[in-house]
Amino acid sequence: MSRRTHRVVEVGAVATTSAFAGGALLSQTVIVPTWRAMDPVDFLHHFGTSGPATGATLFPFELASVLLLGITTYRTVRHRRPARRVWALATASMVGSLLLVPIYFWRANVAMLDPGFPPQAVPATLTAWYGWNWARTGLGLIAAALAWAAHDASETRSVPGPSARLRTGRPPGEGSR
Repeated sequence: MSRRTHRVVEVGAVATTSAFAGGALLSQTVIVPTWRAMDPVDFLHHFGTSGPATGATLFPFELASVLLLGITTYRTVRHRRPARRVWALATASMVGSLLLVPIYFWRANVAMLDPGFPPQAVPATLTAWYGWNWARTGLGLIAAALAWAAHDASETRSVPGPSARLRTGRPPGEGSR
């Protein structure tokens, strides 16, 4: 992989992770509270469209994030690049977020999409869902912050440019006089 391609993958990792984290936070702070405030019967009807639409919007970003973070982490570890441990932690956070889908969300979402789901079970189910989704959102936010930090550290340490001039007061490549 060329240096330019690697930079595109790295920036893509930061962007998709940030997009997932932002979407998860919006879902958790706006959509889920709206669901929880709804009448259970109305919620079940509404969830039939908004639940799958929300998942179909966020899941591709989550999957792309894990893939691009994984590629970036592999390359930075293999080449002993700066911030490789931070990239690895970002990847681990997003893998953790993704693992929550088969561990909890598939089963819970399918249950609430079942026309026979009892409306009296909605409040308890949404309370549990809300807690699990905070875990997923938190992992996404942590991964985004770590990815940004790793990208910034990689830029600062590996690519001479304007930041090098700021640190030394001299153009990149000029030694001390």
